[in-house]
Amino acid sequence: MNRWLKRIGTFVLLLIWLMIMAFPTFAFFLATNGEIQLGNEARSHIRFFMVQEETSSGIGLEWVREARQVDHCTRTTIRYFLWEGNSAGQNASFCQCYDPVTDAPLPVEESNCTQ
Repeated sequence: MNRWLKRIGTFVLLLIWLMIMAFPTFAFFLATNGEIQLGNEARSHIRFFMVQEETSSGIGLEWVREARQVDHCTRTTIRYFLWEGNSAGQNASFCQCYDPVTDAPLPVEESNCTQ
């Protein structure tokens, strides 16, 4: 049992170390491209983007995923991590539903997701 805890601990520390070492590469690509998207699907991805406004600067995170227990709907969450300006009240989470036949987005009034 003790050997397994030591192996798991070593693995966790190695994973944290690799994340720390990969951060400069992530920051370089984000600064040069303006955004990084993980996932190719329009309705299932994570996207990091630069925020460069007059009053605020930082990084934004957009996470789009299928809504739980609701067919043909996605839940989008947007979070801001600003080093200049105030992100209070700017974070958002919303639902978007699509017509199952035409795949067209439905009006916001008809988009009802529960999470």
